[in-house]
Amino acid sequence: MSTSTSTSTSTTPLVSWSVDESKKIGTITLNSPKTLNALTIEMGKEFETLITKLQDDLTSTSDDDNNPNKDISAIVLCGSGDKAFSSGGDMQWLRGLKNNSVHANVDIMMNFYNSFLCIRTKNLPVPIIAAIQGPAMGAGACLALACDLRIASDTDTDADTDTDTDADADADSSTRTRTRTRPVLGFPFTKLGIPSGMGSIHLLQNVNKLSQSQVSEILLLGKSLSGEEAYKLGLINKLVPHTQNVKDEAYNMALDISTNHHPVAIRSMIRSIRLNVDENKLIDSLYKDAHAQAMCYARNDWGEGLHKAPPHFDNYHSK
Repeated sequence: MSTSTSTSTSTTPLVSWSVDESKKIGTITLNSPKTLNALTIEMGKEFETLITKLQDDLTSTSDDDNNPNKDISAIVLCGSGDKAFSSGGDMQWLRGLKNNSVHANVDIMMNFYNSFLCIRTKNLPVPIIAAIQGPAMGAGACLALACDLRIASDTDTDADTDTDTDADADADSSTRTRTRTRPVLGFPFTKLGIPSGMGSIHLLQNVNKLSQSQVSEILLLGKSLSGEEAYKLGLINKLVPHTQNVKDEAYNMALDISTNHHPVAIRSMIRSIRLNVDENKLIDSLYKDAHAQAMCYARNDWGEGLHKAPPHFDNYHSK
């Protein structure tokens, strides 16, 4: 196995890359476990740099035997650790956008979107499989939807244990465990005070073929979908028991592609599929999203939904 990482100004790269040359499988890892792999401008730059290099390597006509990337048949995209695929856009960075002009924020958001969605706009000639180990929220969900295939776990739960004491029963204690289903895909944009972004409407409606009413329900209500819900909607290709490792299952799917299918046919098919769906619609969608979000970042009530207390949003005409 050959391993390389993207260039980073920090000691540890925010995006890592590894290649299993014998199996012709590459793995991209969002590498910020302390922030649950939150997406930032810095991570986006590393991500786009890596994708650009892979595009060059995969389409090169050189016979360089020292290039481990040129014969890759499939790529797995995952988050570091098992707590989250990605928690979405980094909130500390996004809060700072309030001080910018709307015009500046449109440019910033377009650069941010494109740095991650370059997996579609650059049209890499191999399929990308999202291994959704833990929640993919907001922009993280959009990144997962931009992949060609997605694997996630079925209903996973976090357990909270409460101890109730009954003083009238000789202080006997009873323990009650509550379970909370962890989402696989979450779209909490409107709850935070912003419209959905990062091409979410296009990715849900045009790429994954949900109806307008389904897209409206998910985005207007800021829904979070369990593995079963996402699978029934066709947003997840394969569900595995939450006791199993999603990344291993994604690797096995990539192995099936690299072992049992002709590489020329795969490259031709994946490009045709993406071009047939995207054309110029994705770029148009990204610009509309960037402008809509930039308008809301200038409002004083942006981020109200981050507090534990019920949000208090201002009226439409307030600033």
